[in-house]
Amino acid sequence: MALRYDALQDYCDDPARTGDVQVILYAHYWKGFALAVQDGTTEHRVMDDKGRPYRFRTVEMALAELANISYLSDRIIIDRRAWSP
Repeated sequence: MALRYDALQDYCDDPARTGDVQVILYAHYWKGFALAVQDGTTEHRVMDDKGRPYRFRTVEMALAELANISYLSDRIIIDRRAWSP
């Protein structure tokens, strides 16, 4: 199930959801880090306004941008299975 990036803050603030939202960054050597979130039961790929995966060029950029979103877990998972040059 996909979630638009501009709806991420509302998703995290939803009072019906319990606990923090887990962030997953899917690392790709050439494309950067694609963002996904998980609420404990369902994983949502985060998309931009054109329906493409929301990506960061570096982990530092992801940390800086996600720092302002409430109810995200303090831990971020980086899935590096696609990290082959």
